[in-house]
Amino acid sequence: MMRWILFVALAVCKQFVFAQSSPKDKQNLYAFNQLFGLDFPNLELEDTSGKIISTASFKGKTMYVDFWFTACPPCTRQIPYAHALQQFFAPDTNVVFVNICIENVERKTAWRELINKHKIGGIHLFYARNRPQKVNLLRTYKVNDFPTYMLVSNEMKIIGHNAPAPSERYWVQWAIQQATYNVPLSEAYLKTKTSSFQHFLSENQKRIDSLQCVQ
Repeated sequence: MMRWILFVALAVCKQFVFAQSSPKDKQNLYAFNQLFGLDFPNLELEDTSGKIISTASFKGKTMYVDFWFTACPPCTRQIPYAHALQQFFAPDTNVVFVNICIENVERKTAWRELINKHKIGGIHLFYARNRPQKVNLLRTYKVNDFPTYMLVSNEMKIIGHNAPAPSERYWVQWAIQQATYNVPLSEAYLKTKTSSFQHFLSENQKRIDSLQCVQ
């Protein structure tokens, strides 16, 4: 009974906070929650070595997923910031960076070359958009713009659509850290207005600023 009362109280509190939010905040919260609670698809995709990797193997990890393609200038501009972001989370083996390239199969060689040239870290998977696929990522998972970032919980549930880009310093580190506790991106966003976010900044700002963005 007590748990039910707490659940109702929390829901009412969230509705109150949402009602008090600015139009921009409401727009952000809507974007973050679009796919909330949806299972992340079990994809079986090729990595740069030609090995087939199942995304189901990442269960138990918090995933920061980057949907991109090689000829996308906004995507490639994020590469230096992605280096720094991955450095920040390097000590936490429960956070994985999964880069899913959505491109025609003819671009697979260019994909490998770009990754090698820039020494892009993380796990790299290739989704051939001009080949039959079990899951239509673009339509089902609302990958409408590139790059699109997503946060996935250790239970393989989507807890943040339109997650912050690597270049969004402090906010992206905070969002991923909160995701490791299964905190939805929308809640992490609201918490940036609280003392807990300020405490995170006081502990991590200098370290984040010191990390090198590798071109």
